[in-house]
Amino acid sequence: MAALAPFEERPHLAIAVSGGADSSALALLAGAWARARGGKASALVVDHRLRAASTQEAQLTARRCRRQGLAAQILAWHGAKPATAIEEAARRARYALLEQACLRLGALHLLLAHHRDDQAETVAMRRQRGSGAAGQAGMSACVERAGYRLLRPLLSVPRARLVATLEARGAGWLDDPMNRDPRFARARLRQAGALAPPSPAIGAARLERERALAAALALATLDRFGVARLDRARWRRLEGDLALAVLARLAQTVGGGIWPPRGRRLAALAQRLRSDAAVACTLGR
Repeated sequence: MAALAPFEERPHLAIAVSGGADSSALALLAGAWARARGGKASALVVDHRLRAASTQEAQLTARRCRRQGLAAQILAWHGAKPATAIEEAARRARYALLEQACLRLGALHLLLAHHRDDQAETVAMRRQRGSGAAGQAGMSACVERAGYRLLRPLLSVPRARLVATLEARGAGWLDDPMNRDPRFARARLRQAGALAPPSPAIGAARLERERALAAALALATLDRFGVARLDRARWRRLEGDLALAVLARLAQTVGGGIWPPRGRRLAALAQRLRSDAAVACTLGR
């Protein structure tokens, strides 16, 4: 947690708790950390309602969190569920519910239980999809969102240690059968065996790119109406990947997207901006 500072004087942590071993260990540890600093922790339990037992499991998880001294609330995903791309749809719904809860509670920090094994799986999946160096650096420990920070304090900790912590303290957890369902990419990777964690050198390289991007964004201004203005002449002097990153971050910021635009449309806009002609187009909403 020290590496993720600063925190307010009496920190209020929101913790995403699925009921599995990883998030149960995070709730136990982070709750104690917050109380030791005069703060508090709120457990956010998402009920996806994708299985018949999910509501009962969410209620059990919430009760366990309350017994550990955490405030707990259940966030239900209502409405029809998609027949395809269930994993991605559930992820989007989960993050939307968690974000709404953080803003409602005024919690500045949302903790997620991704650990070292999850990081290795993420890197392997991104490598399979042909992601570049930034993607292969894995998940970030800290992501700034509007109104709160998304924190992953356990990225250096293997899952086995989290399970051992729960066992040592006599704490229970749930096993989600979806984690073993071969329909999902992560489950297939787990069944395939051990995976190598991302190289520290890749993470260090991404940090350098982020610093370069932060400096390059000084070429743009953002007014109080949300309009970004780019110094086109100075932007053209940036090297290719950095120039693309500046456009993507501006489009993400003005459009309010969770992810920056990428791919052919971004490259096409960059090519047009390198000319002297006037450009009118849309990107990232």
